[in-house]
Amino acid sequence: MRFNPISSEKSAKITRIIYHILAWIALWCIAHYYSIPALTKDNVSVVWHASAAVFLQSISVFYLLGYVVFPRFLYTRKILPLVISLVIVFLLVHITNYYEFRHLASLTNGSGENGFYVTKLWDFFQARSRWTSCFTDFDIAYTDYAWSLYYITPLLAIKVMRDIINSRTKNMQLEMERLQLEKVNLNLQTQSLQLQKNNLNLELSFLKSQINPHFLFNTLNAIYTKTVDVDEQAADLVLKLSDLMRYSLYESSKENVVLSKEISYIENYLDLERARFSDKVTIEYQLTGNPEEYLIAPLLLVSFVENAFKHGTAKSKYASYVNISIVLDQNTLYFKIKNNIPQHTRQSPPRAREDKVGGFGLSNTSKRLQLLYPDRHKLSVQQSESEFSVDLELELDSANVVRYFSS
Repeated sequence: MRFNPISSEKSAKITRIIYHILAWIALWCIAHYYSIPALTKDNVSVVWHASAAVFLQSISVFYLLGYVVFPRFLYTRKILPLVISLVIVFLLVHITNYYEFRHLASLTNGSGENGFYVTKLWDFFQARSRWTSCFTDFDIAYTDYAWSLYYITPLLAIKVMRDIINSRTKNMQLEMERLQLEKVNLNLQTQSLQLQKNNLNLELSFLKSQINPHFLFNTLNAIYTKTVDVDEQAADLVLKLSDLMRYSLYESSKENVVLSKEISYIENYLDLERARFSDKVTIEYQLTGNPEEYLIAPLLLVSFVENAFKHGTAKSKYASYVNISIVLDQNTLYFKIKNNIPQHTRQSPPRAREDKVGGFGLSNTSKRLQLLYPDRHKLSVQQSESEFSVDLELELDSANVVRYFSS
């Protein structure tokens, strides 16, 4: 069950109202049925009127002090306004008591033992009371307090203690929240510093990656220069290797490249593999269409070619083959590649490859196709006992000038 702070606050408010009602009922019962009859020993009218007066005074003073004066002046330590407010409240209590005692004197029996307290109280007030006597005469002040404020003093004390405890608890909670925010802020600063550190490391790595390729290209160029007059075929292979590395380093970070660059990479790769395996491998390569007119994600087709040599020719002890066909029909690319499976790696029966596309490299290529060309490609990977084949149908974007340079 989810915690709801609004309903919880509403429930606490209802509970507090119930407590107040029960407290005032208890005060009425004590004043009307015990204190006032025992003190006045008078008739029913005096008891009812005196009980009602004490009850109304108690309620008025309690809520005036507890919910107006104390929160505004006592808890905020505004001493002068607090003293002025208390003086005004006590003066109003004294004035209401004066008129209350005069009215009770008219209701009392007024003779004998009955009415003795009310009559004596009125005579005392009439003889000594003035507007300021509640501040100058201790007996008058004590009488006002005992008659009107005696019952609510413990209630006000409880209210003040409760407010102070709640205020300190709230301040502690706010302090804890402040500390928590500072902790979060410190964590964010730590993360920011860590990100800055990582960024510096990346920049340093980038600088290193810039230095190493330049050194390697310069070295390859030096090798090419020294071999071009001695062994033209070896020099050509060095040049093709340099082109492969340049494409991998500088073109692979782009979103799209012209298809002709991807195909040029494949052609250079095939020439290197021909030189590597010589007569051991038969490579058939066919290109139909103009690759200059289309764009493709870099290194997308290369993984299929690398996979054919890695799991086919490289593992075969005997003659092997790799057949590649690239056909461009309008904006659709039809790419087909197949290679033989070495005899010592063949499985019987052959595995179905519909749910899992080749090894790790082909699996990543399949994910790239799903991300880069959703609903724009068809990939089929087939494996028989002796042959592995890949068929890719891919819808390409046109390589117009604006789109090419914006990429």
